[in-house]
Amino acid sequence: MIPKAQIRLEKWAMVKDGNGNSIESVNTAYNMWAEPVKMGGGRSDSNGQTKLNTSVQFKIRFRPDWKVNGMWKMIYNGARYSITQIQRVKEKRFNWIINCESPETVA
Repeated sequence: MIPKAQIRLEKWAMVKDGNGNSIESVNTAYNMWAEPVKMGGGRSDSNGQTKLNTSVQFKIRFRPDWKVNGMWKMIYNGARYSITQIQRVKEKRFNWIINCESPETVA
């Protein structure tokens, strides 16, 4: 199967503004193609509010100059996903399987 979805990987970092306050900002971003597979979802109750989450698995090509870890976020279909697991797989087409969950709305 040919990768058919465009995704964006973003590296988030904590930086200090002019007043000394820590803020999160995007440090590095990469656009690429991936093969997404929906793994399911869940529902949890937090402070009396119902929270829905979704798990998605992305297969992407390996790039040796990228050092992706859990501090990165992935944007897919207008939702920002947190990375929960990264696996290096030895296949001909894809070398990384990245598991993500809990979409956040992108402004």
